[in-house]
Amino acid sequence: MNAKMWGLILAGAVVEAVAIVILVSYGFGLLKPAPASFIFVPGVTDYLGIVLSIIGLGLIMGGGYLKQ
Repeated sequence: MNAKMWGLILAGAVVEAVAIVILVSYGFGLLKPAPASFIFVPGVTDYLGIVLSIIGLGLIMGGGYLKQ
């Protein structure tokens, strides 16, 4: 068992899970009565979820690269 590989993959999975929770909670914030539900402006929460998702995928890909 390669500890480096699984460490990166598991860390990436945790970061991805946090990103999914952030993006889902942001999506539920858009479920307001009309007309506020039609106003979509990307904010800090949206960008944070996207950046965390990219970082998590990078960690997972890095762990896959270390596979022997």
